[in-house]
Amino acid sequence: MNSRERLQMALNHQEPDRIPLDLGSGHACKFTKYFYKKLLDYFGLKEDNLEIAQKPYQLVYASDKVMDLLGCDVRNARVKYVKEHVSPYVREWEDEKYTYFTNDFGTTYRMPHKQSLYYDLYDTALGKAEDEEDDAKYIWPCPNRLVPGTRKELEDYRTAGFLTTTCQVFGNGFLQTGPLVYGYENWLAMLVAEPERCEAFIDKLYQKKIEWYGYLFDEYDGLLDVTAEADDFGTQRGTFCSPKVLRELIFPYHKKLNEFIKKSQPGIKTTLHTCGSVYEVIGDIIEAGYDCLNPVQIAATNMEPERLKKEFGKVITFWGGGINTQATLPNGTPEQVREETKRNIDLFAPGGGFVFSPVHNIQDDVPIENFIAMWETFQANCKY
Repeated sequence: MNSRERLQMALNHQEPDRIPLDLGSGHACKFTKYFYKKLLDYFGLKEDNLEIAQKPYQLVYASDKVMDLLGCDVRNARVKYVKEHVSPYVREWEDEKYTYFTNDFGTTYRMPHKQSLYYDLYDTALGKAEDEEDDAKYIWPCPNRLVPGTRKELEDYRTAGFLTTTCQVFGNGFLQTGPLVYGYENWLAMLVAEPERCEAFIDKLYQKKIEWYGYLFDEYDGLLDVTAEADDFGTQRGTFCSPKVLRELIFPYHKKLNEFIKKSQPGIKTTLHTCGSVYEVIGDIIEAGYDCLNPVQIAATNMEPERLKKEFGKVITFWGGGINTQATLPNGTPEQVREETKRNIDLFAPGGGFVFSPVHNIQDDVPIENFIAMWETFQANCKY
């Protein structure tokens, strides 16, 4: 059984020859730049010119050699674009303390020169907008077409027997793009006090996403097994806003988007990346058409593996949840890592519907011995 066949069985809630593994490929299953260097050192590898997958979070595209060594069953497209449209917001600069950049949505990030790991959110394009007239001044980014010929990468992965995915998205989700344009306080207040402004923004974002997916499928037609959207609904204890607001304003657009994707690419599976405590809306995520939930933040309120598997394990695949990356993986002992990894495998794996991956990307503070303890435990317990 090859990797693609293995994943397809698990995604269809069947038990393949072993549990599928994603380390370094799918959405929120990657490595930060500095941890990746630890991994290279461990395997005695050297890679020059690391390719950054997500600039703010300093995530890298792991090489095929590393993913082969780890036994990763998934390969992602390194999407590249023809620069037809360049947003007037885009720029980079420095001062004595920070490096800054503004992306095509007008969101500005900064990273300190010293002791820096990530870029932090610094400013937004509509942070001072007060009404629809101000909103109308916003310059929406235009999706770009993909570089012709990039589909060969996925053709080669298919030939080699891997499941293929893409983890790039246009902007962020229907809830979480708003804070990156208006600022968090403004957007969350608008959701309650001025929902019509929010819906106008969300509807425009939906139209842009449809255009972006059209270009994506033009290049990768028939080659993507799984695609992903990202929309963080949860905090550590509950949802960012009430489930009522999510159901009225946000989920209808996710449902429409899923319908477009699955009509355009019959047989494709879709993943929703959403962090935090999202237990209250997992039913809505399923109803919106998503096949997989990622990263499965098991330490958040009501997100215990046994609860999730019992209530939703027959209808949605848990792509993640293998180990707590907030506490156990960075701060536990190797033995604690082994115990938790084994326990989560035992809870999530039966009946399929599980892809082993940690809860979110592997951060710089994770000791390499803990990562290896997790990986070796998976290898020893990956049979059903």
